[in-house]
Amino acid sequence: MIWRDESPWFLPGEVAGRASGSLSSLVVTDIAARIWAARDAYLVRLPVAEIVEIVDCVVGLWLGPESPWLHAAARRIAAATPYSEAMVRTGLTRLLGGCRKEALLSLLEEELGDPGVLDGFRPRRAVGGSHRACGPALTTHIFSGNVPGLPAISLIQALLVKSASLGKPASEELVFPAMFARSIAAVDAKLAASVAILPWPGGDPAVEQAAFAASEAVVAYGSDLAVESIRARIPAGIRFVGHGHRLSFGVIGRESLDTGALDSLAERVAYDVSLFDQQGCVSAHVLYVERGGGVPPESFAARLANAMAAFERGMPRGEVSLEEAAAIQQVRAEVELREVREEPVRQWASPGGTAWTVIYDDDPSFSPSCLNRVVLVKPVTDLRQIPSLIRPFCRYLQTVGVAMSQERRVRLAEALAPLGACRICAIGDMPHPPLTWHHDGGFNLLPLLRWTAIEE
Repeated sequence: MIWRDESPWFLPGEVAGRASGSLSSLVVTDIAARIWAARDAYLVRLPVAEIVEIVDCVVGLWLGPESPWLHAAARRIAAATPYSEAMVRTGLTRLLGGCRKEALLSLLEEELGDPGVLDGFRPRRAVGGSHRACGPALTTHIFSGNVPGLPAISLIQALLVKSASLGKPASEELVFPAMFARSIAAVDAKLAASVAILPWPGGDPAVEQAAFAASEAVVAYGSDLAVESIRARIPAGIRFVGHGHRLSFGVIGRESLDTGALDSLAERVAYDVSLFDQQGCVSAHVLYVERGGGVPPESFAARLANAMAAFERGMPRGEVSLEEAAAIQQVRAEVELREVREEPVRQWASPGGTAWTVIYDDDPSFSPSCLNRVVLVKPVTDLRQIPSLIRPFCRYLQTVGVAMSQERRVRLAEALAPLGACRICAIGDMPHPPLTWHHDGGFNLLPLLRWTAIEE
């Protein structure tokens, strides 16, 4: 079966033999021309409704406990990254499970109103006349390797707007992009001919410039430094979408501490913190807990520590570098020193290692975690304190997981929206934004589109 091919490359059949481990600018230019031509011959002619059906079939290959695609990806990604097979399997299942037909149609309707504008001119009801949208003939994707599976979202979005895709996987995670492209070929080989995955060395100027010059759009994921470096190298006139560094946190209102489901709430917080070891932009760094509930914030921190230990038993944290382990040990040592000074701090930590750490700190100021399952629990007297606490980090804000009444949730969202928070969700859902979310505060398909109008 196709999924047994373990190469990190996915190329059009006629040039597959050139995948020798190195690329030249001429080969990249040739591959780009081939997938562009394949797109013009097939993808661009497909009705968007048919593309949705094909993508839904592709995603279906990955779902279910007996899926050979899921099994192979979990095994290979776990062997190449710090993540366990169980964690990879859970993450991929949740991520791809959110890409079924209903979600794809919702995304198209949410952003375009009438998805038919991708197929031809459609009426502009409010102003008269008609218009249509065209996606890039070719999009180059620069993937990051922090969370396995995310390249699927970028590739699916490009397919929906009828764009060929040239993908560069991250050196930390070479497995998934090519596997997902092969799953497309397993459903529709002609559609997959519009996709190429090329693992060239980052920063190779000749190869990179050939890829960018052949593209009409570039989508890049990574650190702020990496994204801005790529942006500076994009030729004028090419659309660029960059997703850089972001921070997320959680908030628990006092009313949620009065229920009999505190252990369940703690388990959901542990999930938000621990999945993929806080490497995702949607992972919680800090948990604000409001005073005045059924249990004090410090007591909830103790429950969270129990939940973190339980999560570790089911999905062990991946191996960390010496530098990462030293950073965790330094954070723990600083808390211990503050405890000796009788400051209002306390910590719970995994015995015999750095697998997880919960720190209760009476100082409510926001401070990013050093990652790898280190979470800070901070009390607030009132939720209205939170906007001023996170204001210094507003340019990095992304997801806020909450547990509180709907009325207070809306009030908090109103206060956080001007500061840059782009997603308010339930605790336990932080690692899994829906396809329709406003990624980094923007849209997903619209930045890739060019519009043409016929005036009445």
